[in-house]
Amino acid sequence: MLTQYINPENKTPAFVIHSALNSELCDKIIKEYKDKVFKAHHDDGSGVMTNNDNTKRSSNVAWINDSQINAILNDLLHVANHTAGWCFDITSQELHQFTQYNSKDHYSWHQDGTGCNLSKRYFTFGQPNNLLEVAVPGCVGTVRKISASILLNDNFSGGEFDFATLTEGKIKNTEVKPKKGDAIFFPSYLQHRVRPVKDGTRYSLVCWFAGPPFK
Repeated sequence: MLTQYINPENKTPAFVIHSALNSELCDKIIKEYKDKVFKAHHDDGSGVMTNNDNTKRSSNVAWINDSQINAILNDLLHVANHTAGWCFDITSQELHQFTQYNSKDHYSWHQDGTGCNLSKRYFTFGQPNNLLEVAVPGCVGTVRKISASILLNDNFSGGEFDFATLTEGKIKNTEVKPKKGDAIFFPSYLQHRVRPVKDGTRYSLVCWFAGPPFK
């Protein structure tokens, strides 16, 4: 599957909305959730979520279900989806993930979803154990199609957000340089990473928007 959209500002396949969340809301989210985090998990493709592979992912997370944030992000999603020309069939959104990267924390290359029929989710009560499980009833039978990462602060160093794409037979890495409150939207099947934080703490809000499998 090809991604036709290229951001004219940074030459990445991501649609960036500047100041998507105002500074006050960013600070409020950090204050409310920074002490509620737990060690993040990663699905390595085996169908089992693990939290002991720090070479792949090292960060802390908390889950957010806030009607104000849901409404804001849903509106932003519609803008990104149509302006970038994806026009994916989106029917639901998952719980949003508050993410905390401390010094040396990172998330190496990964995809959030593939979009095919084999990645359709089924319902589970409680915390999902892998990427085929989902605790949001509206997401049953769907796949992740569009991901978003909103930077909640920028008083840290390192923690760069990169994409890997294939261009003329060569793998090309490109970096997005968001500021506090900026939202990065992109197709969930794209390879991306967060490089290790060098100093300070990086806070972000990660979101996934779902729909029926691609045909």
